[in-house]
Amino acid sequence: MRFCRAVGWPLALTAALAPALFSQAQSTRPDEDRAGWMLGVNAQADEHDAHSLYATSYVGVGSRTWLIFAAGKSSSPIESTDIEASMILLGVDHRFDKVGFTLEAEQWGDSGELETRDYSGSVYFERDRWRIGFGYQHRNIEIPFTVTGPLGRTFTRTVDLAADGFSFDANVALAERWRVYLGLEQFDYERDLAVLPRIAALNFLSASTLTLANSFLDHDRFVAVERDFGKATLLSLRLAKDRSAIDDAELETIEGAVLFPIGGRVDLEVNLGHGASDFFESGYYGGLFFFIYGR
Repeated sequence: MRFCRAVGWPLALTAALAPALFSQAQSTRPDEDRAGWMLGVNAQADEHDAHSLYATSYVGVGSRTWLIFAAGKSSSPIESTDIEASMILLGVDHRFDKVGFTLEAEQWGDSGELETRDYSGSVYFERDRWRIGFGYQHRNIEIPFTVTGPLGRTFTRTVDLAADGFSFDANVALAERWRVYLGLEQFDYERDLAVLPRIAALNFLSASTLTLANSFLDHDRFVAVERDFGKATLLSLRLAKDRSAIDDAELETIEGAVLFPIGGRVDLEVNLGHGASDFFESGYYGGLFFFIYGR
């Protein structure tokens, strides 16, 4: 389960921990015994009219390598800023006997409001009952803004800055059908965010679970527990706390999800969560994730 990617990486991908987390640096693979390829379609929304639609595909190349492609759009309306963002991601996940690695490149944003380009990699170590992973992410951020000259003419300018992120994740089986997950990620920005133009308007990204992975995070932390009920049915509960790098505002979320089969090669995940922030209105979010598996 890729909990770092906000709402986008579901129970069906429990072979390895996102960011994206999104969201966020860790990728996951479909069950190697079940699928030679997998297609997922995810629709999410919250009570403040933010919504997203994403598609994700994993294609097996041999028995140890997965090629990853994801694309989608999200809308985050707010009084001061209305971002209609597009996302595209390419990646690869390769596993040796007990060690694996991932590489990903992602572009996200709205050309008139905010754009980010992420390059990430991770290495993970896996055994029968546990898995740990370490990740690195480099993000290039572009913030367009306008200035008015002395004669009233308007000019468009862009602020460029970079950030580096370091992550750790782990999961361990506590019993035959119980598994616990935890993760953390820390970001370092090359410039003081408080002095950047339009930064206050963009700060709302860190207050929504649908845009959290592409916001200006200082750090995020999560812990989750998962119960396997058999017959491809999983239930999970996740708690997370994230902090904005702009004003130190914190977002706390609690989320539950259930995955169950609805066909011979089709699964459905349903999730529902609640987020509460220091400076923004709290609210509920939820969504559906359909999976189609093939060989």
